[in-house]
Amino acid sequence: MLTKQELSIKIGNRIKELRKQKNISQAELGRLCGRDKQHIELIENHKVSANVFTLYTIALALEVELSQLFKF
Repeated sequence: MLTKQELSIKIGNRIKELRKQKNISQAELGRLCGRDKQHIELIENHKVSANVFTLYTIALALEVELSQLFKF
């Protein structure tokens, strides 16, 4: 079982991976999901844990199913 911190790291890394695959910046991802670049950066660098709605909007912005954020 993963700890909260371990899960946050894995999700942040997965978001970064998917974002880079789409060749978009943190600022662009933030704009697409209604967040600012700093919020995306904090999530990707495991400084904050994203809530379910934020993860949902990130998945929509990345054009992937929400479950794809948990494929690690």
